Amino acid sequence: MANSSGKFTLGLLLGAVAGAAAAYFSDKDKRERFSEDFSEGVERAKDTLLDNYEEAKVRYEKARKRLMKETEELIDDANELDELREEITEEVEELQDESNTY
Repeated sequence: MANSSGKFTLGLLLGAVAGAAAAYFSDKDKRERFSEDFSEGVERAKDTLLDNYEEAKVRYEKARKRLMKETEELIDDANELDELREEITEEVEELQDESNTY
């Protein structure tokens, strides 16, 4: 029984909303004003989306360049450490050879 009255209430509310919308849009001025307001809202939303997209693109490019620079610096540091490791290895080998000759 409760389910039946809930459906009736929902149907009544939907009917009222549909009737109010039909009455509102039957007036040409209100229809045109709604259309203009809606178009303006869509245009503002589009502009906002485009602005945010451009800002995100700029931020992405800045972050990408910063990460590329930092990556290059890390690679340079790694190469320097590898060269230092090679020098130390050579020195250790020389010291080992010298100690073996005594």
